[in-house]
Order: sequence, then structure tokens, then C-alpha cells
Amino acid sequence: MGIKDRLSHITFKMTNFFKKDYEKLLAALNNKKIKTKITYVYILCVLVPTVVTNAIIIGNIIRLSSNEQKENITNISESVAHDISKSLESAVYVTVDLYASNSICNFLDKKYKTQADYYQAYRKVFDNYVFYASSKHLISYITFYSNNPTMINGGKYYRTDTIADMEWYSKFLESNSDLFVYAYYYDSSYINHRSRMISVIRKLNFLGLKDVEKIVKLDLNYDQINEAINSSAFDTTVYVCHDDKIIFTNDVNDKSSKQDFQDVSVINQKKVQAHKTFLSYGVSWDIYVTGYKSNYKEVLHKNLLSIGLLLLADALIPAFMLMLFSNSITKRILLLGRYLEKVKGETFEQITGNEGRDEIGELLENYNLMTLRMKDLIEYELKSKLEQQELILARQQAELLALYSQINPHFIFNVLESIRMHSILKEEDETSRMIESLAKLMRKSAEWGTDYITLQQEIGFMKDYLELQKYRYGEAFCYKIKIGEEFNSYKIPSLVLVTFVENSCVHGLNRAGHYGTIFISAYVKDDYFFLEIEDTGIGMQEDKVQSLEKQLNEASIDELQKTDALGMLNACIRLKKFCGERTKIIIESEPQAGTCIIIKIPIEDMNK
Repeated sequence: MGIKDRLSHITFKMTNFFKKDYEKLLAALNNKKIKTKITYVYILCVLVPTVVTNAIIIGNIIRLSSNEQKENITNISESVAHDISKSLESAVYVTVDLYASNSICNFLDKKYKTQADYYQAYRKVFDNYVFYASSKHLISYITFYSNNPTMINGGKYYRTDTIADMEWYSKFLESNSDLFVYAYYYDSSYINHRSRMISVIRKLNFLGLKDVEKIVKLDLNYDQINEAINSSAFDTTVYVCHDDKIIFTNDVNDKSSKQDFQDVSVINQKKVQAHKTFLSYGVSWDIYVTGYKSNYKEVLHKNLLSIGLLLLADALIPAFMLMLFSNSITKRILLLGRYLEKVKGETFEQITGNEGRDEIGELLENYNLMTLRMKDLIEYELKSKLEQQELILARQQAELLALYSQINPHFIFNVLESIRMHSILKEEDETSRMIESLAKLMRKSAEWGTDYITLQQEIGFMKDYLELQKYRYGEAFCYKIKIGEEFNSYKIPSLVLVTFVENSCVHGLNRAGHYGTIFISAYVKDDYFFLEIEDTGIGMQEDKVQSLEKQLNEASIDELQKTDALGMLNACIRLKKFCGERTKIIIESEPQAGTCIIIKIPIEDMNK
């Protein structure tokens, strides 16, 4: 047996196993009442998922907040380390410029004969270079030192014998390094001159005389660096330490930079949330971050009541709704059961009251229909023979009436045909044509058949009617038809055009001495088919036009008994029936100038 066959065999066994378990479970549920089933649904599908989902969501919120806290603290320590490194880097870049400056080295190496020579050289060097360099960086002061005995102490320069007892100078010499960064407290005898200092000290031994000791000390702007660290700390407290001193901090207890550095033992009393050590230009710095407040615990504590109420609502609202659904179902099923028991005793009672419109409501309604039909069937068995006899009699009477209704029109048609033939024999051609046209119109109006004809057929009936009118009024009356052959296959209700043309002749052109002209045209525009019947008759006032147009567009069977415009109203009802409710009648008229009736039908409805 191959792997594929084994997999198929295992799949078949598992399917059978689950199918058997499913059938057992279904059989067990079929023995439970509906309320018990709904309780199971509530516990398994509402209560348990709600509790588990809310627990997972709250757990994820706590976990994400904790991760966010760690990330934010790490970003703060990284930002502070960047601020310190950048400040030191700015100072070191200046020392590099000074280290490679030929004019600075020459100034420090030169042996001056007089004080005037020294001051002249001093002004030239420091006016053109040093002030410019210090103004471009985070440097508060630049000082040069050398052991050149011909130079004078003051301003930007001092001899090294004046700083022999200085702490920073001793530390610099002990470091035996060309570049040295040192933080210290400058304790001057003058109170206003006491301050915390951080300096970058460098030997200027790249150029010039090697036997002349030359150094430069750049004092960084302590307050500006501390302010940058404070900006990076956000809502935390940051301590930047070197050795056993706190060099920078935004601690509110560290009140002034005029006081000596605090000892690192202060940090032992704090809860340190992050610690970072980094090396910058030979100096090891330690950054401690404390006081970061994660608000998720506070938010959870403040909203504990709201969370509890939401959990309670999540549990109670579904329980209430499921109870309603359960009662809605079981109450009506039990009601139906009671009435079905009565049916067993051949009592067919109707279920009264409004029992809803859902599936169970439809079931109750069908029960009522069933009982009514059962009663009707019982009565039908007793009356069926009598009704059958009555139906046979009624059918015979209808056939007699139909035959009678067809006798009269055919009799009239035969008489007209006899008169027409008599006119032909007497060579009265015009009279015979008019009688033929009249016969066609009468035959169409009395014909039993479809009421839906082609436009070509309708135009034929309309020409017959117009020829009769021309025969009546003579040359004073004329008509013009402009309808293309492409519209011949369009279908409309029969005698619609004839009805509107008749209205134009009777109400528009019936004037003594002049009967005018009727124009009939058809065209397509903007997906609509238009039929226009225009006359040069007496026209109508605007209020009558609006009233008639409204009446025709809102035509109904009830209105047929209330209006004089019976023919046109009938035509409009049939148009809407056959061509759709979007069919519109538009009337344009001007007194003593004429009237134009426009029939507007959607093309898609014409083609249905």
C-alpha cells in the first residue's frame, strides 16, 4: 500500500469517526428542549468566548504597554548618550582645527622681545581665529597654555606655571594622553565664579617646536548640555555619571550648577529602570533612567469599574436576548401544538392574534390557511355537483352573448361594403374610398384580437381617419406625416395616434372658414422615442395646458368616469400599460397659434 493510499485510508477512517460522533451529538441534542439548547449556545458561544477574548485583550494591552515602556526608556538613554557624544564631538572638532593651525603654533612657540610684539601677535591670532571657532560650537571658553617665558598671562593665554596646582592639569598630565576629557568643580574664591566644568584638553604638538609645551583647554557650555539632556529625558529623571560623580541630571533636587557634583550614592535610593554604559573619547559614562511612569496600570485601575460593567453587559445582554428568542420560539410552538391536538378531534379552530411575521409566524398563518381549506373542501364535496351545473349553464350563456355581439358589427360591415360597391358601379370613386376608410376604422374598433400593433399599422388607420376629415372639410384642411420607415416595427397600443389626431381635429381645427394643418412626426433622442401631433388650431391657455397634462399623466381607470377627455385618457392608460410607467405626455400650446402633444416613451420599453 502506497503513501497516497494510506493517507486516503486514514482520512476515510477519521471522516467516519467524526461522522458517527456528530450523529450521536445531534441525536442527543434532539432529545433536549429548546431552552436547554439555547443555554448551551449561550455558554459555549457567548460567555466563554467573551471572557477569553477580554482576558486576551487586557493581557495584550499590559504586554504592549510593558514593551513600550522598555522601548521608550531605551530610546531616552540612547538619546542622552547621543547628546553627550555630540557635545564632546563638537569640542573635539575645534581642537582638531587648533591642533593643525600653523598660526596658533607659531604664536605659542615664538620668543617675543617686547610686550608690544606679543600684544600685536595676540590680537592678530585671537581676533581672526579663536573667537570665530568658539562661536560655532557648544563651547563657552577657549584657553591656551604654554611654558614660553616671553608670553604674558591674560585673556586667552596663560603660562603653564600658573596652572601647576590645578586639579584638571594634574589629571591631564597623569593621563599621559594627547586628548583628555575631564569634568570637575571649579571652586573659585569668588562665589560667582564657582561652577561645574567639563573641559576638553589637548596637546598642540603636531606643529612647531617640540621642546615647548603647548596645550589648549575648551570649556563646554555645561548648562546648555544639561538642557539638551533634560529635553531628551521627557518625563523621566536621568543621571549621567562618571566615576563616583553625577555630571549631568534633570533631577529637581539638583538645584544649581554652581554647586559641586552630587555623589552617585544618590541613585541608590532610586528605582533604576534603565542603565547604559558607553565610552566617548576615552571617558566611560554611565546613564541611569528613573521615574518613567507607565500609565496602563493607572488606566486599568481607574477604569476597573467600567471594565467590570462592560464584561457584565457582555454576559447579561446576550443572555437576555437569547431568553427573548427562546420564549419567542417555544411559546408559539407550544401554541401550535395545542391547536393541532384539536385538529385530531376534527375541531378546526383559527389561531387568533398577531403571532409575528417570522418563519414560525408563517407556520401559524399556514395552519390557519390549512384549517380554512379543510373546511372549504368539506363544503365543496357537498356543493360540487350543483356548482358544475351552474358553470355549464353560465358558459352556454356566455357563448350565446359572444355570438350575438359579433352579429351586429358584421351586419354593419356588410351594409357598408354594399354601399361601397354601389358607389363604384356609379363611378363615385371618392365616395367609395371614404366608405372603405370608414369600414376599416369600424372593423378595427370592433375587432377581437391583440391591442398591440406596429407603428406602420397605426399609421394606416390614422391616414384613413385623416382622409375622411379631408373629404369632410375639403382643401381647407391638410395633414403631413413625417415618420421614418426605421420606426415601422415599433409597437404601440392600437388607435392611440388616431385618438390624439381626432382630438386635434375636433378641438383644435374646428373653426368656421379655416381648418388648418396637422403635422405628425416621430424621432429618437436621448434614449427616448418621441411621437408629436401638432396642429395650427385655436390653442389653449397655460392653466388649461397644465391641468390637462397633469390629468393625462396621472390617468387611471377611476378617472374615466369623471372627465370629458375620455378618448385621450383611455389612450394614456393603455400607453402606460403597454409601454411602462415612464411614458410621459407633454403638451405645448399657445392661444390662437396651435397645440403640440408629445408622447415620450423610453426606447428600452418600446423594444420589450
